Amino acid sequence: MADFSIYLHALALSGAVFLALWPVSLALRDVGVVDAWWGPGFGAAAIAVWWVAGGPDNARALLLLALILIWSLRLGVVMIRRWFCHKEEDRRYRMIRRAWGASFWWKSLFIVFILQGVLQCLVVLGPLSGMIAAPASPGLLVVVGGLIALSGLTLETVADAQLDTFKRNAPDEALMTTGLRSFVRHPNYSGEILFWWGIWLIAAPVAPWWAVLSPILLTVLLAKVSGAPILAETLGKSRSGFAGYAERTPAFIPRLFSRKVKRPAS
Repeated sequence: MADFSIYLHALALSGAVFLALWPVSLALRDVGVVDAWWGPGFGAAAIAVWWVAGGPDNARALLLLALILIWSLRLGVVMIRRWFCHKEEDRRYRMIRRAWGASFWWKSLFIVFILQGVLQCLVVLGPLSGMIAAPASPGLLVVVGGLIALSGLTLETVADAQLDTFKRNAPDEALMTTGLRSFVRHPNYSGEILFWWGIWLIAAPVAPWWAVLSPILLTVLLAKVSGAPILAETLGKSRSGFAGYAERTPAFIPRLFSRKVKRPAS
């Protein structure tokens, strides 16, 4: 395994940018600016560690680097565009701002910016460990992982494109239940989870055991902490019909069989 000091470059870069964004958020009174670095930060960390490690050029390292860069660029463009299009701070952050009151301005440094920096580093370290590990012949897991990662990337790209199109053409408080969202409530999160498990499979044969914590952490965050639960709470309060939609539509994995509709007794 590579010397852990190599990873410090990724940690330092991630932390420095998140810290620099905090005073920007104070000037704008919008902590949503933090989302602009979530995706690109992964790509920047991958480039930094790959460069410091001497630019490993084996197939596994190049595949991991390429996939992470494509993912980070795509998410960065999506989040930056949405941030510019929003007329006010994202609902998630407005909820936190109201909860913390007047002290939110300095507490946001810890509960938004530093926290996201820590989470970004924890998620990216697993893939990076596989990227800079000693070269080994690619096996079946690399192929399977690559296909899963590409499937996840495609799924979240289509889901985000469908949502953006819907928002441009539907009333502000409309609930999207068409396209991929007719099968699952959070197809973009499903794609995200698939992507990072695919990345882990690519790295797994040469990465240390703790690399699996990367997709586990990402899955827990999206499914149980800051992803689906917060979005569900927000949509439940702002979109009529969400309760019924959530009842009939699974969160992440489409049902293989439709639920039987109970017919009233005649």
